[in-house]
Amino acid sequence: MNNNNTTIKKRFVDNNNGTITDSFTGLMWQEGYAYRETGNYISWYDANNYVEKLNKQKLGEYCDWRLPNKLEIQSLYEVVHPFLSRGKTFILHIDPVFEFGYGSCFWTSRAKLSAALGFEFDAGDTHWYPQGSASGTVRAVRLNSDPSILIETRWIEQFKDIPEK
Repeated sequence: MNNNNTTIKKRFVDNNNGTITDSFTGLMWQEGYAYRETGNYISWYDANNYVEKLNKQKLGEYCDWRLPNKLEIQSLYEVVHPFLSRGKTFILHIDPVFEFGYGSCFWTSRAKLSAALGFEFDAGDTHWYPQGSASGTVRAVRLNSDPSILIETRWIEQFKDIPEK
């Protein structure tokens, strides 16, 4: 409650089934991520295989998990929520409702030729990596977001001038 006796809705809701719902975008996210389970970075190909495995296991009773697109993964970046990762190497900017231990680069669904786009939660930028390189991890998403909602948010302004490297 705030001083006006109105309830402030939490943006991220823990569904207590391994998933987190973003009440602003309508997306549902995997609470964990691949690095926690494997202890290793994985390739973009392995990230897709990992998501297939989540669908077979029906994470949260759902079987329509996928890699997030660029705007979707960027929507999780929050400057106001930095915390050290387990490796004490990076400061990662993500709401603490999400489990995080290590790994700053998360694969997106965007790929071209032999490269795939990764999003860095330490710096808030994107980089192209070889699809076969073990350079990232994955946090799966489900449901379709309305691009206008993603574009309207204040955080997207942070990324509009950041070039893809």
